[in-house]
Amino acid sequence: MNYAFLPDLSALTILIVILLVLRRRHPQEQADIWLLGLFFTLVEAVAHTFYARSGVPAKALHVIVVDCYLLAGLVFTWASGDHPIPRRGRLLYLTLNALPLLAMNTIYGLNVRYTTPYLPIVAVGLVVGVSTSLYLRRSWGLASLHLAGWLAIAYLIHAEDYRRAVYWSLSCIYTIAAISFQNRLPRNSTGKLAILTGFSIWALCFLLHPWIVQYPAYSDIASHVWNMQKSLISIGMILVMLEEQVSNNEWLALHDELTGLPNRRLFADRLSNAIERSRRSKSSLALLLLDLNGFKKINDSLGHHAGDQVLREVSANLRKNVRAADTLARLGGDEFIIVASDLSEGSSINRFVEAIRAAVERPMLIEGQPLTVSASLGLAIYPDDAVDPIRLVRVADQRMYAFKHRSKTQPHAAPDLTTHPAV
Repeated sequence: MNYAFLPDLSALTILIVILLVLRRRHPQEQADIWLLGLFFTLVEAVAHTFYARSGVPAKALHVIVVDCYLLAGLVFTWASGDHPIPRRGRLLYLTLNALPLLAMNTIYGLNVRYTTPYLPIVAVGLVVGVSTSLYLRRSWGLASLHLAGWLAIAYLIHAEDYRRAVYWSLSCIYTIAAISFQNRLPRNSTGKLAILTGFSIWALCFLLHPWIVQYPAYSDIASHVWNMQKSLISIGMILVMLEEQVSNNEWLALHDELTGLPNRRLFADRLSNAIERSRRSKSSLALLLLDLNGFKKINDSLGHHAGDQVLREVSANLRKNVRAADTLARLGGDEFIIVASDLSEGSSINRFVEAIRAAVERPMLIEGQPLTVSASLGLAIYPDDAVDPIRLVRVADQRMYAFKHRSKTQPHAAPDLTTHPAV
């Protein structure tokens, strides 16, 4: 047993435990995948401690180590970001391409050092890599990379350089993981720097390993560098989890959790900014407040789950009728508010109001039952009705309740969104 590996093994175990604790406090699907990758890394580290100090390692240990290298790299590649193809297609693509590599690593781990068993695996890997790239990923560029990679492996196998062929493939996988993390993680992420550094060192270690083993004088420093990158990646993943949790908390502080719309706090900021822009450009701004009619009856008759579904459906329908430059928010309960700029003409404002009304009244299916809701609307125009945000919202609110009152007393009365009590 090689006791020199125990301190680094203990450090890696502690970092994985910390990540596991964070995952339990802040459940994230991404963390589960990271933990699986680090588990394979831990298994490899444990097997490595049983390596003999010199000579050829035992076949079983060697297979575990090289296969765990591969499996960890594949898991990290899966965890490294979103892809344009569906999840099932991604999994199929990764699995099919992993099988030839796993077979090659296993044969190498069994210390097979003649060409015949490797060549069929290389042929299958090349065909699978090219075909899955074309049919699952629809990418000629990716197919070309698979072709080049397997041809390079075939050349090394033909030259009987089996170690270099295996470690070249591992270096490629960890390089792909590093590139994918670079594309997925935010630019200003501190954890990203640690993760990219760790995967880059890992890929470089695999690439240089066949050369390092020929020079025993460098083996100690190479071993320390190898263990350093594992800690870097673990620390990076912990930092990324914390950063994502902080980002989620910031998002929840400014958005409605049920609908994902801006909440009252964020809307107040955006309304102030919109009024300031309208003031500078000397243009008008429309503020529309709406309250769903009979929403309490929906909750009482169908349940709060159905009420939540109604709110999500209405918010989704409203989103489709709001321009990117406008702001739609949920104030709470069944109240929504919209601020729209550049609606100075009366006809334009009328079209805007009718589009919102039609969006609210669009039929929906709730708990398997067809349902249509309506809303009371209140409209206020800047600067005609008010010039400050609080007063503008107050005008819209008064007009909305006046409209709701008229709807109860005169069900067939034509809506008038422009009259309101004196303020």
